Amino acid sequence: MEEIYVTIEVEKISFDTENPRIKMALEKYGEQLNEDRIQFALSSATDIANGTSSFSVLKDSIRASGGIISPINVIARDSGFICIDGNTRLAIYKQFIKEKVPGNWSKIKAIVFNNASQRDIETIRVSAHLIGFREWPSYEKASYLHYLRNTKCMDYNEMIAYLGGNKAGIERLIYAYQDMNEYCRDKVRDIAFHMDRFNGFVELQKPKIKEAIFDAGLDLDNFGDWIRDGKIYKLADVRRLPKVLSNERAKEIFLNGGPRSIEKAINYLDQQSEQESQTPQGEVKLTNASLNQLANTMAQRIIDISDSDRLLLQAKEHEDAVEQLSNLEKLSDKLKKFLHDVSE
Repeated sequence: MEEIYVTIEVEKISFDTENPRIKMALEKYGEQLNEDRIQFALSSATDIANGTSSFSVLKDSIRASGGIISPINVIARDSGFICIDGNTRLAIYKQFIKEKVPGNWSKIKAIVFNNASQRDIETIRVSAHLIGFREWPSYEKASYLHYLRNTKCMDYNEMIAYLGGNKAGIERLIYAYQDMNEYCRDKVRDIAFHMDRFNGFVELQKPKIKEAIFDAGLDLDNFGDWIRDGKIYKLADVRRLPKVLSNERAKEIFLNGGPRSIEKAINYLDQQSEQESQTPQGEVKLTNASLNQLANTMAQRIIDISDSDRLLLQAKEHEDAVEQLSNLEKLSDKLKKFLHDVSE
């Protein structure tokens, strides 16, 4: 495969409709697909932060800079080119031409890949989007992994070589993608489908979650409803399903409640745990306290520490100040490792 750095006329470059980054959004257009709809899909498929889309931010940046810094990647096809990486930047150039924005937008920096095989093309896409600062949203990343594995039959060793990570992590994303499509996306119109709920299905793949659902006489259609309808709003709460569903009262609160009902069920379980761990004098035994109780108590204790005590610790003027600080540092290290382990 040969790489050539050139400047190409924008009108000679077509969008890549087979690129999984936008393919899902284009499926609904069928034979009505055209360049305007592709540009709309590209501008819509960006995250929103503080009310501003990353597409708008990128557009403003390119306008201010007078052009792109990183070339787009293209392959030659017939008498023109297809953009295999950089469709959003290409869309912005095309918009500038249409809107007659001052500047030279008729040509764009590009790398032309000659004699690129289909595997070469997929490698470029992986490197551009699944690695580094232009990372795709999780659902779209999982969609592409599913495509590489099941359509292009790329084996796990190759995927790991490109992406890093491990087989279990890649499988988890692929299975989550399949579950979300089957138990959520396929049951609603596209307008009611929210990709940002995807991590709930990633959590579903973790040990004991599906088993707890089945043991409770429920199924994954129910899970799709809980995510879609907001019974589980904070997606990390999926991890609490085994405890909620194994307690009859908590299960009743969750299933019969409305949006965020799992939080009410969790609160009920925490209250029960707190009551069971009380001593006759009403104090919680440290050995019986839950991680939640310990974390809340520790956080409040740190918040409540007085300025004078803080200064004494800083100056090491407490008799046991050095020991206290040493123990806190050890706790901090253990917490960081624990949080890293459980987040994988």
